Amino acid sequence: MPQPSFSHLNSTSSGESSTSPTAPLDAFLDNQPQTFYESIYKSEAACLCILRLLPPVCRQIVLHVLWSHQTLKSSELKAFCGIDERLAPEEAEEVLRPARDRHIFLPLNHKHNKFQWPLGDTFKQGLRNALTGLGTSNSFGVPYRRSEHDDAPTQAELVDYGEKSWESILKYMVSSGLFDRRNPHQPNPSVLDLLYISGLMADPYAQDGRPPVYDRLTITSKGFQFLLEDRQAQLWQLLMYFVQHRQARGESAADVISVLFSLGCMQLGQDYSASDSFPDSLAILDELEQYGFIYKRRTLSNGRKRDQFFPTHLATSLCSGDSSVSRSQSADDKRFLILETNYKIYAYTSNELEIAILNLFVDIKIRYPNLVVGKLNRRHVKAAMDNGISAYQIIAYLSSHAHPQMYNHPPPLLHPSVTDQLHLWDQERDRLKAEDTSMFEFFSKELFEETREEAKRNDCLFLAVPDKKLIFIDPAFREAIKDFIKDKQAQLRGGY
Repeated sequence: MPQPSFSHLNSTSSGESSTSPTAPLDAFLDNQPQTFYESIYKSEAACLCILRLLPPVCRQIVLHVLWSHQTLKSSELKAFCGIDERLAPEEAEEVLRPARDRHIFLPLNHKHNKFQWPLGDTFKQGLRNALTGLGTSNSFGVPYRRSEHDDAPTQAELVDYGEKSWESILKYMVSSGLFDRRNPHQPNPSVLDLLYISGLMADPYAQDGRPPVYDRLTITSKGFQFLLEDRQAQLWQLLMYFVQHRQARGESAADVISVLFSLGCMQLGQDYSASDSFPDSLAILDELEQYGFIYKRRTLSNGRKRDQFFPTHLATSLCSGDSSVSRSQSADDKRFLILETNYKIYAYTSNELEIAILNLFVDIKIRYPNLVVGKLNRRHVKAAMDNGISAYQIIAYLSSHAHPQMYNHPPPLLHPSVTDQLHLWDQERDRLKAEDTSMFEFFSKELFEETREEAKRNDCLFLAVPDKKLIFIDPAFREAIKDFIKDKQAQLRGGY
């Protein structure tokens, strides 16, 4: 069984964002029952990945008691973490809360006059097997037996393939919301199906009960927010939609998650046997290829794909926290925008995806090899807003990509004249509001005035037009007003 790499464990530094890139995965795991964990902990790779996702203190405690034959006692936990001995065990348990939520430690119990937390047997055995190379689940992958003369893609080529596959999906999402509707190559139907189900894209003309037309999908406000996320957060967010989609089709979420954890523990550049590594999950593997997580080569004779597959950096960095192999931009490269008070934008970038995102709401006038010049105008900004992009999201994008030179000026980072104008353009869409009403037309001025006063008393009057003797009321009060009018007409005709 191949040994996993431990060179890139999760770490938290002061410079990192407070939102974890694995937040979508954490939210999914928080809502799973104990039976789910009992199932995934049969995979050594899953045990290792769950360990990596724990906070450093929890991780050290788990490793501290992993090889011990004794349970973790309350006094031992307090001494290990430097907690006051007088603190109640239930309060000290908060240190273990992340591991308890993952069912690594069993609930606190009182045995032999001592409070203690037993380590789950399934997780304990799985993690021990992962660290020692034992176990029979093949969860770290079974290497493919290839001949000496069989060439293989390099790590750089796998990174290039993964980046192009993933960015092609993002570019398609962006291009769907462009003002001039320029669409690149359309992704696989299974990818489009997931983008629609997840709410990242929508069919604006879809009717209830009818399937969407994928050729007219456009990016939603949720989809634009997705584009602003960190790459790792994007991967896990879409993968969680992928898991839920397959779960809705009757598949086990534990099986799908186990495949993702296995891929996250594989090595970049190593080829694996699909049938031996995932004998019951080949369909999942085929779908993940559409997103760039794996690369499969085709035979020259019949065009069929081999049993051999290569995980790309998108897969191998899922749980390791290793983003060094990614060709995506660094933090400094993403700070490329200069916004002037006259609404002109200078973008010092050659990244096609960033330029496409910018083109959603900016009227691009000039494009050089490493510089794009454009302007925020009402026409393009409102076109973006009609697609669900809010002023707050545009401002957030401009702020997060502001050039370091903009930080040399006094705050705020973006001039209020620009941000205020964006909000005003956004509010223009709310100046008119359509509501259902019931209209009454009168020939008698006296009946019109009495009905108007009755509608006011019932707080159902929308509009009264005295010149034309028209009244518009809330449809919920239509029958009541009709009865009032009939009574008044009867009174007028009877003379009482």
